[in-house]
Amino acid sequence: MIHWITSTGKSAKEYHLKQGQISDFKSLMRTITSGRVMIISTWFRSDLFYQAEEAQTEPVLTGWGLHANVDSQTLADQDFEVCTGDEPSLTAYFQSINRLAQNWYKYRLYRKAFLYSFANDQKNPMAKTIVGCDGHLTNHPDLKRAPLVKSVKEIDNVVTKDTFSLAMRIINSQTHSN
Repeated sequence: MIHWITSTGKSAKEYHLKQGQISDFKSLMRTITSGRVMIISTWFRSDLFYQAEEAQTEPVLTGWGLHANVDSQTLADQDFEVCTGDEPSLTAYFQSINRLAQNWYKYRLYRKAFLYSFANDQKNPMAKTIVGCDGHLTNHPDLKRAPLVKSVKEIDNVVTKDTFSLAMRIINSQTHSN
């Protein structure tokens, strides 16, 4: 099951990981969650996806705080959003990405960080699901934003029937609107 944690506001800057830190951080998160991990980290927003049977929010935030050299107990709760489960996590994520896309500068920086994260772990099935859903969503005529990854030719992506179903449920529930 996919779970998602995002940090924004003041916390995003404090939880931001530089590219050289991400590999060690992902190893730590795989140890905590016993599953796959994907992190997209910028100074204004960081998204962490992880797979686990049960949500591991507290240990993940504690490990993230230790790795970023931040006391996770002192950070503002409003700077974090936590979702558990495939559909709630991906729906909330894509809603927030659609809002982020309204700021072209930050969206461009986020896309660059996303592409870096994806390029370093293209075989990650969770990353493929995110890119597959994004591809379906950005092909919908009502959604006016550039995809996170420019072209399917850039990635080794096999879109499954489940990915297509999830994207269609997000579109049909109108959760993609800005």
